[in-house]
Amino acid sequence: MAASELCGDLTALDDQTVDELIQLYNQVMTALLDRHCPTVTVRRRVSKKTTPWFDADCRAARRRARAAERRFKRTFADAIYQMWSAELGKIRALYEQKSSTFWGKEIADCNGNT
Repeated sequence: MAASELCGDLTALDDQTVDELIQLYNQVMTALLDRHCPTVTVRRRVSKKTTPWFDADCRAARRRARAAERRFKRTFADAIYQMWSAELGKIRALYEQKSSTFWGKEIADCNGNT
């Protein structure tokens, strides 16, 4: 910035209009940003729809299991590992129950219409 036209001889800028000064400012700032903070292309993930049977019960069970996991990773105690493992088992059973109930109902609602 200090070596740019904006910070050099300011008397050379006296005969320029406000529009020209703004254009010069924009050019200098764009060049500086391009050099020090280049544009980066970011790929955004497409948001996935959650499974139709995943509800508040599943979310709460997952939250409990993750809390147990964090406790275990802080302490590495066997008792807390057993709690975490039990929570994971509960999650698997809950997911299986919710999934089979949901899809069973969906199939029953179709009344054999494939």
